[in-house]
Amino acid sequence: MVERHLLILSTAYYPPVQYFTEIVRAEKVLLEQNETYPRQTYRNRCYIYSANGSLPLSIPVEKGSFHKIQVRDLKIDNSRKWQREHIHAIRSAYNSASFYEFYSEQLLKPLEGKYKYLIDLNMDILGIILNILEFDITIEKTTSFTKDYGDNCLDIRYSLSPKNDITYKQNEYFQVFSPVHGFKPNLSIIDLIFNMGPETWTYLRT
Repeated sequence: MVERHLLILSTAYYPPVQYFTEIVRAEKVLLEQNETYPRQTYRNRCYIYSANGSLPLSIPVEKGSFHKIQVRDLKIDNSRKWQREHIHAIRSAYNSASFYEFYSEQLLKPLEGKYKYLIDLNMDILGIILNILEFDITIEKTTSFTKDYGDNCLDIRYSLSPKNDITYKQNEYFQVFSPVHGFKPNLSIIDLIFNMGPETWTYLRT
């Protein structure tokens, strides 16, 4: 039997597969919103599989003192047309995927709105994905910053990072461009959903 536990996560934009392999094994999730915003992480960035290989999609945030601002207060820079760029990139990458037509409307809906705060966008995306997975779990946001939660939980706020993806071991599944570029591990969960559809849940549990 899989051990269930408290899981501590950072917020993430269309999070990677590993994010959800941990969520489906957890009893409760605590989402960090009181940390100081770290740049170049999954908090405002995801990776998809394009015709040219792995492609990062980053949400622009308002310029300021990044080293001082908390994630909960981080504002999206909506002066740039980033939503249009992301939608186009995702459609180009996955419109031939087996389950794109079935899930694209749900998954891309948040990009049609205009959010002020990054964490609000990410929370809505997370809710949509968990609904697609038909997985019900308690998710709470932190009320203050805690550096060390002790040994009775799994804290991957900082170990789950694009810099560490090369060490993440993942069972291969068919990806649209894998015949050309090979399998790319730990991409955004949308890569898995668009390619595996209803089998995504089973995949995450194995």
